[in-house]
Amino acid sequence: MNEWLSELTDEVTKQMLLGVIEKKEKWDQLKTKVRALQVMTSAGCMAFFSYIIWKIVFPYATVSSMIVVFFSRFEHMFILLLLVTAYWGILFYKKKCDKAEEEFHALRCEIIQKSADLWRNEDEWNKRHQWFTIMKTEYDINLFYENS
Repeated sequence: MNEWLSELTDEVTKQMLLGVIEKKEKWDQLKTKVRALQVMTSAGCMAFFSYIIWKIVFPYATVSSMIVVFFSRFEHMFILLLLVTAYWGILFYKKKCDKAEEEFHALRCEIIQKSADLWRNEDEWNKRHQWFTIMKTEYDINLFYENS
């Protein structure tokens, strides 16, 4: 995975680049998890809402009879609890995802700001562009500019 990192002589630079790769992977995993939960919860809500419309709202004329029928079945409450729990899961993982994104961008910006310290001599500084290109192509991590 990181064969090209072994060419770096500076351990600090190597650890910073490995750290930013790990933070990017963690952020990507959390984004995937949040998106999957959003899709599943949306599909579940649409299916449950459709069920309520076709099986409770249309067959029963009054609001009070609809409420009685809805609360008379344990399954309705269980599904509602599952949907609320899934929504809570979205909020929970979204917060973790936002934190992971902030950590990733903070470390990425730190690498950009400390480039002169990490690649000190002229030979290393000239190879810096190669490292940044590898990070961009292999891991989709832009170390050229802070604002991207």
